[in-house]
Amino acid sequence: MTTSTQTLRPGRKPRFDRDATVARIADLFWARGYDGVSLSDVMAETGLSKSSLYNSFGDKDDLFRISLSHYHTQVVEAGADWLALDDGADPLGKLDQLLSGPADDVFGADPDSRGCFLCNTSADGFSHTPEVNDLVGQGFDALTHGMTTLLRRAAPGAPSDALTDLAATLVTAYAGMRVRSRHAKTRPELDSVRRTLITMTRGQLALISGRQT
Repeated sequence: MTTSTQTLRPGRKPRFDRDATVARIADLFWARGYDGVSLSDVMAETGLSKSSLYNSFGDKDDLFRISLSHYHTQVVEAGADWLALDDGADPLGKLDQLLSGPADDVFGADPDSRGCFLCNTSADGFSHTPEVNDLVGQGFDALTHGMTTLLRRAAPGAPSDALTDLAATLVTAYAGMRVRSRHAKTRPELDSVRRTLITMTRGQLALISGRQT
């Protein structure tokens, strides 16, 4: 499918839904990575000519940056807000739900092996421009902040710096699980990591709070 467009003429504004087009381009880069997407692929997906793409978005690096920015707004920030939200759920139960996500996506009823666009970008080393590098950093910072807020509800008396360190560790582990999930052959491979992380987190929270496990 392609979006409805009209041939651009000098002096005329492009007639297409920019947000919907960015979402389609982001899906391409998310599924295939930077190297796996050509301008021809983007043209086929969006129905836009090469000149229209350049005039509206820029070159391939710009398209990738715009795509990652879209993912940051739609997925990463939403995930960070969900972690930080005090919705009455048990904090460790919520962490377990997050860490179950990679396995649920790959081995669920509707398998999705794309992983996380942010994690893939970091792992693939495509944060090769300052703008993309900044977006990657912002994404992980947002998740770490959300995770720190979640952990603080589990251990309100724990030192802030210790909670931040633990949050950063968990976010890094989660990113690794997302990358690993793209090639995992069985669910137990991921479930064992999830259980270990929950056990580690429970013990670490008790330690930094001065409680006994």
